[in-house]
Amino acid sequence: MRNISIIFILSILFGYTVKAQTYQNLWITGSAVPEGTRQLQKTPDGEFRFAGTLKDGELKIMTTEKAGADTKYIAPKYEDSYIVNKGIEAELTSDAGKASWVVPFAEDRYRFYVSSDCKKLTGELFVPWEEAYVGGGATDAGWDAFKVELMTQSPDNEMVWTWTGELKTHQNIEEPSSFKIMGLRNWGQKEIHPFVQGEAPLGTKLVRTNGDDTKWTITKDGTYRITVDVFNETFKAELISQ
Repeated sequence: MRNISIIFILSILFGYTVKAQTYQNLWITGSAVPEGTRQLQKTPDGEFRFAGTLKDGELKIMTTEKAGADTKYIAPKYEDSYIVNKGIEAELTSDAGKASWVVPFAEDRYRFYVSSDCKKLTGELFVPWEEAYVGGGATDAGWDAFKVELMTQSPDNEMVWTWTGELKTHQNIEEPSSFKIMGLRNWGQKEIHPFVQGEAPLGTKLVRTNGDDTKWTITKDGTYRITVDVFNETFKAELISQ
């Protein structure tokens, strides 16, 4: 109790921040995981995410690759919580018997996210996009949502969209070198963003859906080829010519 009081006083006097426990890696296991055990992907903002196939059954999220004495589980705060939800509180436990999330049926398009502090899980059954666009100050369309440029859906994978076109800095326009990807001809509804504002597209590999309105910023004018997987949230940009 005394140590807690000292930390609290120091935090007030010197602005110290006491951070919640975070982990470098998380894994999932259980009857719902086809591979038996699978590592979650860690994103640049410290969250963990999964996109892929799950079977009907139970799923546990572990802090170690194999269950052992040091293993902690990211467990739902409430019993019988479904992996598909709008955001459920989670907590750490050493009791594997209280750590299961319910996967109600087999499906190839499960997607869920664990917050960086491991205190919340949000999950969904992903619905493929019917359209995708590139828009922004670096495009000829500018920030006019009705003129944004249409991407092409891959004939081999409905989750993958590509676009080839010119990106350049346009003068006398807001954020003249920036762009983002949209799922509708309307800003702020369904969008793909980089994790960092002003991120260079040529270096981007992972992206996120919605959230803060961050955008890519080009440093070179030219013809680009952009490929985005809206399910796995991966991204690739190529500068074809200048």
